[in-house]
Amino acid sequence: MNNFMAITQFFFTVVIGIYFLNQLIGTRRESSGMSDDAKREAETVNRMRHISLTEPLTERARPSDMSEIVGQEDGIRALKAALCGKNPQHIIIYGPPGVGKTAAARLALEAAKESAGTPFKRDAPFVEADATTMRYDERSIADPLIGSVHDPIYQGAGEYGSKGVPQPKPGAVSKAHGGVLFIDEIGELQSVQINKLLKVLEDRKVMLESAYYSSSNKSIPTYIHDIFQNGLPADFRLIGATTRRPDEIPPAVRSRCVEIYFNSLTRENILAIIENARRRFGITLDDGVARLVSEYAQNGRDAVKILQTLTNIVSLEGRESAAVEDAQWVIKSGRYNRRSDFSDNGQIVSVSFMKPR
Repeated sequence: MNNFMAITQFFFTVVIGIYFLNQLIGTRRESSGMSDDAKREAETVNRMRHISLTEPLTERARPSDMSEIVGQEDGIRALKAALCGKNPQHIIIYGPPGVGKTAAARLALEAAKESAGTPFKRDAPFVEADATTMRYDERSIADPLIGSVHDPIYQGAGEYGSKGVPQPKPGAVSKAHGGVLFIDEIGELQSVQINKLLKVLEDRKVMLESAYYSSSNKSIPTYIHDIFQNGLPADFRLIGATTRRPDEIPPAVRSRCVEIYFNSLTRENILAIIENARRRFGITLDDGVARLVSEYAQNGRDAVKILQTLTNIVSLEGRESAAVEDAQWVIKSGRYNRRSDFSDNGQIVSVSFMKPR
């Protein structure tokens, strides 16, 4: 009887041993397979990093100095007055597309860093966000503007997830801490996002919540305890840009911001942009080309795009300069419309730069 029990026990011991050995071998194979996959992916990404195209001409034409932003002298002065100095303000810039709002905001921060008594440090960040793509998630799984918490139950929680640790994820407001948060088309934010943003502007921090957070959980790292108890820092200056009318922006936002107005570009402004881009692109224009482009370019972006196409045409055909016929073809093929501030007799007339209601 004892021998039978011994043999039975030995048998089950062997079976269990074989089972766990197979499990170990399987785990090692899986780990090895994952390692090989990770290595291949790393090599793919590394190859991608070594491939680059030439710099787009539109990037080359971007203003690198305040003096290169044409037609907005009053707006630039107001922007610098609001942001540069000891007490920078929150700002809303109104104006049509392609007149330099984003470029002016970037350059204004650089100017502010040089101003006397500025609170901005040399490494103050300029964080850009596009309100048209920044959608609000009611489940709070992801909030790229304000920030969110990655709870342990979510896929990809990793090692922290297995320990039941919620992981705070900073949003744009925290990434802009100590610098400027630029929100393009700020009028497109949803009301919930605006209310949360206003709360952050008031408190200068983001308070996050999670049903999985417990102040007594010793598995939670100290820095996560600090975030849940004291909030994520979010002390920045807001610059919002919009093509909407002022009365379409929530009063609560307007009341916290200095309002600055950028104008539509005149034909003379467009001609100055064309000349600046022409020099940077290294292209020669025949007489009448710049004048023709200025009649159809609605803004600076249009002027640069037309000139970029002309540059490519001249290069492809091995010519030294762009002719009026080339400009006429680009305007026709791109279906550009004649500027609305030209009357039938060619005189410039005044128009409003805001979108119609």
